[in-house]
Amino acid sequence: MKNFYLVAAIIGAIVPYATYFSYLEAVPGSSSALSLAWGNPIAAATLADFTISCLVFWPFLMAESRRLAIRHWWLLIVANIFIGLSFALPAFLYIRERRLANATA
Repeated sequence: MKNFYLVAAIIGAIVPYATYFSYLEAVPGSSSALSLAWGNPIAAATLADFTISCLVFWPFLMAESRRLAIRHWWLLIVANIFIGLSFALPAFLYIRERRLANATA
């Protein structure tokens, strides 16, 4: 699973930005991205789901990081904000799996 989480984190870092930058190419100079995110019920539901998922992930991240003595866990919250949950969650799970494997070895 550890390698799966690593690959998922890499994909999760690339895909959202590739999608966003392709949008900027199609609509240059557009500053309406946030209004589009809430512009229809499907987009609003997706954004609400993502927001709730992030708010659930952060306390889990903090608790597991304390339990497993993972340092610099707060960088994953920063990554979650600036890159996305699609990167931060698998990156944390990768770090967590490595920590668990080292603890049993």
